[in-house]
Formats: sequence, structure tokens, C-alpha cells
Amino acid sequence: MPNRIADYIRVVDAITAQINAGELAPGDKLPTYAQLAEQYKISVTTAQQALRILRERGLVEGHQGKGTYVAEKSETA
Repeated sequence: MPNRIADYIRVVDAITAQINAGELAPGDKLPTYAQLAEQYKISVTTAQQALRILRERGLVEGHQGKGTYVAEKSETA
């Protein structure tokens, strides 16, 4: 399967598209790792990797003990 996209990239792309389309607004809470794993048929570790990449890109923010939320958009972005 050389053309298969890595599962974490598939999740990153899907959530990025939802944010860009306005389906997920700044401040919206994302599903938990376990919920993402179930939704996308991936492992919890893969879900963690996807959200880590989204955090690195500044699209989401993690709040210890509260969850992961869509980041507020900056005026310069």
C-alpha cells in the first residue's frame, strides 16, 4: 500500500479541514483521544500524535485536565 496516507495525517487533515470550513470554531472542544480513536478507527497513540501535530501547528490548544480546544485565531494568521 504505497499510496496509503498515515492514519495520523488523515486525522490531522480532517480536523484541519473542519477548522478551516468553520465546522469547528475557536474555543470548541475536540473529542478525547479515546473518542478520536473510535471515530477514526485508529489507536489512542495515533490520536495523541495527530493532536500533537495540530498543537505544533497552532490549530489547537491543550488544557491540562480539561481537554483540547480549537485555538483562537490570531489576527496575523
